[in-house]
Amino acid sequence: MIILLFRHGHKAFSIDNDPALSPKGSEQAQHLTRLISDGKIPLATHAWVSEKKRTFQTLEKAIDKHNLITYKKSDLNYRETLENTAQFKYRIQKFLRELGLRAKENEIHYICTHYDWIEEALTLIECDKDLNTYEFANWSPGQFMVFDLVDQNNYRLINKGSL
Repeated sequence: MIILLFRHGHKAFSIDNDPALSPKGSEQAQHLTRLISDGKIPLATHAWVSEKKRTFQTLEKAIDKHNLITYKKSDLNYRETLENTAQFKYRIQKFLRELGLRAKENEIHYICTHYDWIEEALTLIECDKDLNTYEFANWSPGQFMVFDLVDQNNYRLINKGSL
């Protein structure tokens, strides 16, 4: 199974807890559809987003254009105010474990989430590359990594890029 892990596109400034994408973020979302059309990113069979609108908006054009099966999961939300580190880590592990259990070789999954979620996930993913190095430390909006889930728990990094 191929997994593309995305940080949502650039968000607009907002005083509420759920800002939309900025114009730059909308451009990033549009760029994703071009990358798919040009064959630079594989077309997903499934899309996973957090409950925050900017994660859905990042993938929305691709979801609509290609009729992707889409799941909104609270497990992909950023760390909540009252959630301790252990609870946050457990939530991420749970999602990764469930994804690994449902893995089918021919599936391609887009996962769009938040910086802190990705930062923690990279400490948990068993990969052929050390994901805890400086090379993988900075996740700007619209950045992504492509993995091959070799088996239920082991990942192989294919490449990384940005929208």
